[in-house]
Amino acid sequence: MNRTVLALWIAATLASPAFAGGPLFVDVTDAAGVGDTGNGKGVAFADIDNDGDWDLYVSNKGGANRLYRNDGGGTFTDITAEAGDNLGDAGFCMGSVFFDYDNDGWVDLYLPKGGRYEIEANRLLKNVNGRFVDVTETAGVGSKAFTYAAAAADYDNDGYLDLYLANYGVGAQNQLLRNNGDGTFTDVTDRAGVGDRSWSWMAVWGDVNGDGRPDLYVVNGRYPAGEPNRLYVNNGDGTFRDASREAGVADGNWGLGAAFADVDGDGDLALFVSNYVGPTALYLHDGTGRFTEAAGRAGLADEGWGKGPAFGDIDHDGDLDLYEGDCKVANQLYRNDGGAAFTNVAGDNPAVRCEAVRTKGTAFADVDGDGDLDLYVVNWGVENRLLRNTTDDGNWLKIRLTGTVSNRMAVGARVWVRDGPRLAAVADLQTSSGFCAQPPQELHFGLDAGRTYTVEVRFPSGARKVVEDVRPGQVLTIEEPGGLAAR
Repeated sequence: MNRTVLALWIAATLASPAFAGGPLFVDVTDAAGVGDTGNGKGVAFADIDNDGDWDLYVSNKGGANRLYRNDGGGTFTDITAEAGDNLGDAGFCMGSVFFDYDNDGWVDLYLPKGGRYEIEANRLLKNVNGRFVDVTETAGVGSKAFTYAAAAADYDNDGYLDLYLANYGVGAQNQLLRNNGDGTFTDVTDRAGVGDRSWSWMAVWGDVNGDGRPDLYVVNGRYPAGEPNRLYVNNGDGTFRDASREAGVADGNWGLGAAFADVDGDGDLALFVSNYVGPTALYLHDGTGRFTEAAGRAGLADEGWGKGPAFGDIDHDGDLDLYEGDCKVANQLYRNDGGAAFTNVAGDNPAVRCEAVRTKGTAFADVDGDGDLDLYVVNWGVENRLLRNTTDDGNWLKIRLTGTVSNRMAVGARVWVRDGPRLAAVADLQTSSGFCAQPPQELHFGLDAGRTYTVEVRFPSGARKVVEDVRPGQVLTIEEPGGLAAR
């Protein structure tokens, strides 16, 4: 680790109060070299050069975007200028997403342009051995809608990642672009039945009913009354069913961000919605496809100006904590005390609050490779922040997946971690979460270093793999059984 970085971390640790019963986040922005000051919107983590650590892309709504290469140990170099076509795009860029659309093992990048001018189009940049090449025209994905965010998933489980575009504005319709497997895409919105015409800000994929097919949640909102969000359940035949109202998640406030996570440890995905106008919402899943709003009793009934939620086990106690960006007042950090009972501990560490700053996208990622989750916060017009987690223990397990029959990134896979017969954790591998944010393509679990665990993976193809006697404190890579023959 760079000596200057280490010295700054130690000094900040000695000067800052610790959370009661939790970790301490230390601001290392300047030392890490990622304090972009643009009109920040989106954050996306991916390993663009396949060197094993998480690189960072920042999308700005006006001003140049930034691509930061992780040089190891949590220090970064801005490589925007030399890494390829249009990476420093100075248009209106929002929720960009990395996804390996051609299954060549190199993550590609899709840029939603946000419609600064009517003639602007979204861009697809193909990663060729670490250098990005614009292939928008040949791929057929240059939508000129006002796209706020993009989310990738293999909705038809054919082994290739498709794109959903959350579009915003009067008369706009969201779009589902099907990957044809030959480097091109086809707009299948109408056939699939997911062409929401609300003002959409974000879309997140998650297997709500546990059937192995990705379902879709779309976050909508228009001042001042808001618009209902949409939950589209995947029928498995290329079409979706709008189950928003029957599932109980047609939140009618002005929503901006959403995240799926198993916050109560019951083995299925709950849903958190950040509302810009109206209270936040936590929808707990009963296992049958229906949800109950529980933010009040969970301690999450904040009526701030919510934008960027991110879940992660920050203190390695086995349950998922929540960070929520706020666009007006101050950000919040909620410690999960077990069973979806949360306590706001932001006051114990002022660095996470970003008071009087307009925070946008946020994401947890272990950028320095020490096993705990660090936090990147995108801000509007002021410096973004990288906050290092100093938990620094061995009570963690990180799982990386490789698809062979399924899509190469294994997006949509579900992982169960068991301690004997007891379910310790469950998580889905996703490309989008929160607001204009992409977490890294690995699953992070807080686990007792003194025990061993069984890990089971269900890949999108339906293939399963079980690994027994897994000890925490390691990065475990699991490859899908079945080989490449199916593609």
